Amino acid sequence: MKALVLSDSHNSTWLINSLAEKYRARTDCIIHLGDCTEDLDEIRQKYKSLPIYQVRGNNDYDSLYPSERTITLAGKRIYMTHGHRHRVYYSTDRLYYAAAEEQADIALFGHTHVPYLENEGGILVMNPGSITLPRGGSERSFAFITIEGGRATLSVMGYNDGDVHIIRTLTL
Repeated sequence: MKALVLSDSHNSTWLINSLAEKYRARTDCIIHLGDCTEDLDEIRQKYKSLPIYQVRGNNDYDSLYPSERTITLAGKRIYMTHGHRHRVYYSTDRLYYAAAEEQADIALFGHTHVPYLENEGGILVMNPGSITLPRGGSERSFAFITIEGGRATLSVMGYNDGDVHIIRTLTL
């Protein structure tokens, strides 16, 4: 099971469409962590059978998607939020506790536009960064979650003019 994870796309649909096209054959679903949830509308139309899981961010004013949700993929519980309500600019503590309350194996967030991947008390906490507007000296980025044989491997990927490389990988 492999998920493509994106956040903070901010209306750059061409990049999202490019990634979806490139990885469609190897991706079982897409996760978007907010700020321009409508950026996936074209992918939703093109790949009707591809599951897309979304949460809204601080720049999503519709009520189509929840601000947080927990999904289960291949037996792993994944807590999803944009992160602004958890004050992730300052710490991931609130995010960690919210994920722990949901008995999550993985906690995903966006908002900062900075990639992040750490094992915090047995929960893999990840921000895929931003594919369009990186901050803090980071590069454009996205992520993968791969679940095989009961193990989850999370990989944050750098993206530079079509060149993709691993920034960091962790397995739980």
